[in-house]
Amino acid sequence: MLYNYDFRYFLAKIPVKSALRLNFRKMVFIGRKENVSKNRPVIFAPNHRNALLDALLIVYAGYHTKQVVFLARADIFKQKFVAWILRGMRIIPVFRIRDGKDNLDKNKDIFKNAARILKKRNPIALFPEGRHNPKQSLLPIQKAAPRIVLPTEASVNFELNSQIVPVSIYYRDIFGFLSDVYITFGTPIEVSKYKELYEENPSLAGNQLRQDLERSLKSMVVDIWNDEFYDEYKYAIDWNGNRIAKEKFADRKDDFLQASLLIVRKLDDLFENNRDEFDKKIADFREADRILKEHHLNSKDRLWKPATKINLIARFAGLILTAPVMLFGFLNAIFPLLINKKLLSQFKDNQFVPSVRYASGLIFIPIFDLIQSLIIGAVSKDWLLALIYFFVMPITFYFALYWRKWWKTAKRDVKVYKFKKQFKQKWERLVQLIKL
Repeated sequence: MLYNYDFRYFLAKIPVKSALRLNFRKMVFIGRKENVSKNRPVIFAPNHRNALLDALLIVYAGYHTKQVVFLARADIFKQKFVAWILRGMRIIPVFRIRDGKDNLDKNKDIFKNAARILKKRNPIALFPEGRHNPKQSLLPIQKAAPRIVLPTEASVNFELNSQIVPVSIYYRDIFGFLSDVYITFGTPIEVSKYKELYEENPSLAGNQLRQDLERSLKSMVVDIWNDEFYDEYKYAIDWNGNRIAKEKFADRKDDFLQASLLIVRKLDDLFENNRDEFDKKIADFREADRILKEHHLNSKDRLWKPATKINLIARFAGLILTAPVMLFGFLNAIFPLLINKKLLSQFKDNQFVPSVRYASGLIFIPIFDLIQSLIIGAVSKDWLLALIYFFVMPITFYFALYWRKWWKTAKRDVKVYKFKKQFKQKWERLVQLIKL
């Protein structure tokens, strides 16, 4: 049963969590010990921006020994072997209207099973938006969580003391590798407070719980709801996030997340209460965007604080000196890199890029590391050398990935440095235009 410990989950958890940690430059968890009970039934309700990594981050964040059970869309269970793996990872299917009306009745059994899991005080996780959304916005919250937890509580007279924990997952760069991610566990919603309303009107209670969950998530998630100005909101975060994080939230681990929330709320406030000022700011952002494109710059370039000449020289000197290590790392991982490139070519939608990259790194780097180490040992007859290579290969490859990121950042900083030097007045104008 899903509320029992599963060996597939146990075996996979260590490498999955290790690879996930290596996937990000920084992982920040907020509120998990304060807001996640070890002893009470819990439903995690995170926003859903990434196809695979969101679920893995919830698993990674868990400090309890119980294994989280996930509810996921049913279409990923079509192949029998894949379905076996997914169930081993404690993922069960939920059917949507697009899966066929006939399949919707199967959800009754799924929800009953989820209720049994909760009664065993095992945590459940589901994505209340119903589908993943790579944009920095929150989709309307669906009814799945109330449909599971309210009847479950009603069956035991609301004495189960279950909680719904809203979770915010924020990727600083959802498509970028070695970026930052912030996972915030919000104040739990006590399901018992809906007892009287549920006894009077179950439908009304479910809708009220859904609305409360949506309100809670909106207070935590960077929600750019204004599609007409979506790009300008994103530019505002790119241009001002680091500065505001340093000026206002330097004492917090989630400094950039808080800065992003502040920026979006400030623009929303201008949009609703001072439209003239909002329109002026949007016009400034659009002018700044035109200037950047004219000089082949972009919103992620460090415009407000360009690097100095000495800083750039020192960085390039370090990169050149460590280039041999980088080359060794890339050359010895050439086969996993080629496989990853081939896999990525099979997906037209960029939203699958982070998941494919993570999965290929998790699977193919260890496989080829082992194969190449065995070949070196067999050819050289020196198994100590093979053992050293076995540890050196993944370390140097990981360094090579960072090296490539540093190199790209340094090149972009050179462009900003040259722009400031050659077009000082335009740079000063640009700094004023992008400031919020």
